[in-house]
Amino acid sequence: MVNDFNQLFYQDSYQKSFDTVILSAEKYKNKNWLTFEKTCFYPLGGGQPGDQGFIQIIEEVDQNHQNGFVSEHKIKVLDTIWHDGVIWHQVSQLLPIGSRIHGEIDFNRRYDLMQQHSGEHIISGIVNRKYGYKNVGFHINEEETTFDFDGDLSWEEIENLEIEANQAVLENIPIEIYYLNKEEQKKWNFRSKIALDDQVRVVYIPNYDSCACAGTHVHSTAEIGLIKIINRESYKGGVRLTVLCGGRSLKYYQKLQTVLRDSTSLLSANLDTLLMSIERKDEEINNLKEEIHQKNNAMIDLIIENQILNSDNKNIILENNIFNKKELNYVASQMAKKIDGFVALLTKQGEKKYSLYLYSEHHQLKDNISLLEKNLNFKGGGNKNLLQGRVCGKFKDIKTILSEII
Repeated sequence: MVNDFNQLFYQDSYQKSFDTVILSAEKYKNKNWLTFEKTCFYPLGGGQPGDQGFIQIIEEVDQNHQNGFVSEHKIKVLDTIWHDGVIWHQVSQLLPIGSRIHGEIDFNRRYDLMQQHSGEHIISGIVNRKYGYKNVGFHINEEETTFDFDGDLSWEEIENLEIEANQAVLENIPIEIYYLNKEEQKKWNFRSKIALDDQVRVVYIPNYDSCACAGTHVHSTAEIGLIKIINRESYKGGVRLTVLCGGRSLKYYQKLQTVLRDSTSLLSANLDTLLMSIERKDEEINNLKEEIHQKNNAMIDLIIENQILNSDNKNIILENNIFNKKELNYVASQMAKKIDGFVALLTKQGEKKYSLYLYSEHHQLKDNISLLEKNLNFKGGGNKNLLQGRVCGKFKDIKTILSEII
């Protein structure tokens, strides 16, 4: 957790740009890293990703550094981290130590992250107050945010939680920041996941939450926008909630509306009858699957009878372009019951290439593997009643070789 509360992003989480000096430059594991005298870039920590943006060199025009202009060349800031008490900026290009630079954060991304983080405080505060559960995990990625609690919540409880959280948004409550020393900390009741330093930064949302936090936040609850919980899953004896706030909620509802609009149009339904229409279609599909299955089995049985009638009661060698893999065993076993020899089903895989399914009720087929390897380049295996694998050759040649087995 960042404990240097003099950083620019703490003085004003809405500051977008700044000028500073490069203090150090290093290359580590093929990544370029810079440190600055001061920075607006918030580093990864407490579940909140590090800021991104760009920097530009300030070209000097006099020796006293009183005047200068910003270079048009922008160097990307790809990530920001906190390591051993120092904020490091991963950049697309190293610059000399001592260079004066102008930096700008990707504020749209920062603002989105602040919305998510402030929304997390409201939800975690409510859950702690109503159910006594602790927030034991929190992570924001580029699409969604997850909260982990050490107790379970039903969907009914989650819906009530969502209502109360959005009431906090509607109340437009100022989000207050306090810096407390050891003595002051004793007078406060606030949530915290870790052991605290001599000075702690507390984010306070009156009537909803008070929590030690080093992250950046919006000025008021109204700026969080709509809070929507879109998923719950059991996690380590508790529950994990997936949550969207602000612009992310809007994008989710726009996508949801598109899906609903297309679905209701496709099924000639409205929002109230959509689920019933889907269930009815699902039942129709299952009935059609069963009907197709029955007809398919009847067709297979006719093919089997026809092959048996036209066989010499010894072997059946069939070039298969009808049966799928699941049906091969049924077809071969049914045919083999009524003949003395074997059933060979050959499915074409390419020019002079076939997959072989060879089955017999009465003969040891495994003894013929060497013959098939020698004459048909057989690649496969099996047991005494069944051989499966690949063979090579023209169909008539393969049929001749197979006829020599029994």
